Amino acid sequence: MAFASASANSYCPRSCGVCSRADGAPWGLAGLWNTWTDLKTGEAWDSFTMLTMNADGHPLMGRMHKPEVDKVTKLPLPLDQQDKRTVIPLEAHDFDRWLTCTVEEAKEMLKVPPVELFDAGPVAA
Repeated sequence: MAFASASANSYCPRSCGVCSRADGAPWGLAGLWNTWTDLKTGEAWDSFTMLTMNADGHPLMGRMHKPEVDKVTKLPLPLDQQDKRTVIPLEAHDFDRWLTCTVEEAKEMLKVPPVELFDAGPVAA
């Protein structure tokens, strides 16, 4: 699984970058889902979300979004003052575990892989 992100880095400013595993193996994305019932209509709705985490210190994922701008100076904030986020890839061997694990077990899986596992670059035009 590859994923794309709005990017603000040296190879792809203000456009998109694509990330996948360098070895071609799949990744899943950590997420949550729930079904809830509308109390007025009785209709059931499925809700989904992808989890993200801070990626400030990650050499690749910390560069993947447009820089935050200082509201006064209109200049990009230094990286240490920006909250860079990333989706959380899951290893294939953790897919089933993610669906049945405890909160504590899930916390163990919430990590950004080392940069060496990524193959990343600009989206082809």
